[in-house]
Amino acid sequence: MATGQARYEYRYMPVLGDPAVYAAVAVACADEQGGFWPLHDRFMLADETLFSEAGLRRQIEFEGLDYDIFQQCMTDGATLPLIQASYGEGVERGVQGTPTIFVNGVRVDHSYDAIADAVERALNAP
Repeated sequence: MATGQARYEYRYMPVLGDPAVYAAVAVACADEQGGFWPLHDRFMLADETLFSEAGLRRQIEFEGLDYDIFQQCMTDGATLPLIQASYGEGVERGVQGTPTIFVNGVRVDHSYDAIADAVERALNAP
């Protein structure tokens, strides 16, 4: 696949209640400073230390992000509408858990082969 032929998009889908919403807000706030993937991956590894202020601060600073800017984002609620809209879109599309993969709006099994086949079909579509 050549550069520019496909785009990966991430949607927030906090299906496990308040802790998942907290994690989504934290990741969205980290994303504002370019730290999306490192914090996302830590939460996906179920790193319980991230649910304490000290643990979260340690991780944010470890990633080279400005904790004061991050904390302001966490408290001002500015990323919550993005997360709520993303969640609402997922519910409308029948998403009940993660990961859920779509290629050109069609739900695909999350196995490598299924994704590769769907992408290949999309690239070869008229």
